[in-house]
Amino acid sequence: MPRPRFDNLSPEKRERILETAAKAFAADGYEHASMNQILADAGISKGAAYYYFDNKADLYGATVNHYLQEFLGDVPWNFAQTTAVSFWPTLLQVYREQFSQFAERPWVFGLVKSGGPVAAEVLAEGPLAEMWQTLTTVLDDLIRRGRELGVVRDDLPEELLIALVMALDETHDRWLLAQLEDQNAATLDTAAERMVNLLQRLLAPA
Repeated sequence: MPRPRFDNLSPEKRERILETAAKAFAADGYEHASMNQILADAGISKGAAYYYFDNKADLYGATVNHYLQEFLGDVPWNFAQTTAVSFWPTLLQVYREQFSQFAERPWVFGLVKSGGPVAAEVLAEGPLAEMWQTLTTVLDDLIRRGRELGVVRDDLPEELLIALVMALDETHDRWLLAQLEDQNAATLDTAAERMVNLLQRLLAPA
């Protein structure tokens, strides 16, 4: 995570650094993104950068943390009040909101998918690990609520269902990311409907 001096920068300068880093990681992946190029594009010297970050992994962690916090705050994740009728439409709303955000800033989408082995280590500890655990908990709550309502199958272990959902979501996201330049509001809405349809086929009771 960034050093305290990073938080003392103006909001505009922090955002410029993080957005520059996010675009680089999205375009080149964690392993191939150049720390020196990111710093040059953000308008800060290499010497000054180490007042704010220990290394590239620290910058990557700060960048993912920043945009995931925004994402988690904007998307309606609460399924506790859903009914059997509203469960799938609520999930569709989540995907529509997610894809709408990514359409506005596609490099955030790419950032989330930019990790490699080292990046995985960065995400496995500290605030980011807590955030990934929050996402896992949301998925766990989704499965449990769906089972309570009778709209999610109960013939497979919950852990297996979560793993299957995550694999399907990851596969669809990577496919969509490769097509993102050709997407518009209508096609992204179709993508959200397609994703929920796939999840419903996977999760609905036989």
